Amino acid sequence: MKKTILSSVLVFFFLMSSAQSGKSHSIGLQLNPYLDKDLFNGNSIKYVYALRYTFSIKDHITLGPELSGYNVKLLYLDPNYTFSNFNVGGFFRYSFSPSSRVKPFFELSPYYTFSSYKNLPENTYEGVPPNGKDSYLAGYLAPGISLFNKSQKFSLDLFCKFSSKAFVNGNQLVLSYRLNFRF
Repeated sequence: MKKTILSSVLVFFFLMSSAQSGKSHSIGLQLNPYLDKDLFNGNSIKYVYALRYTFSIKDHITLGPELSGYNVKLLYLDPNYTFSNFNVGGFFRYSFSPSSRVKPFFELSPYYTFSSYKNLPENTYEGVPPNGKDSYLAGYLAPGISLFNKSQKFSLDLFCKFSSKAFVNGNQLVLSYRLNFRF
């Protein structure tokens, strides 16, 4: 696994060094509580985060590394049960209408997930040990749209992710967004 991550990092830096100075780069950020009925009725808090670095290879094609994940705290149990996923990976995006301020896109993102949960012994669940860790290879496909401001320095990505693994909402489909700064 360490060799796979190291190889991915090396490929990323090779691609970055070969990118021409005229190409665009951006940093994307997402940090928010997941808005669902459990948040509003006080059953749980689910914090979602993502950080990505993007560089453009051609007008239509961008790629880069991404760190993302979520932390969940179930509040209706005392003591609270918590679990989290941390994803290390990358993404490839193909954008349609690259010169427009509204850009539909299709994105592919493979990543490696590190999952953990903490369940104090007083709250045991059948077949679930008090504490645990897991890791696995996953990914998602996502159609979406990028909305740019007039100067094209800031953008908002709105997209729908599909995966064979569950997201923060427990489903294999989730709506998401990300704010980006381009330089």
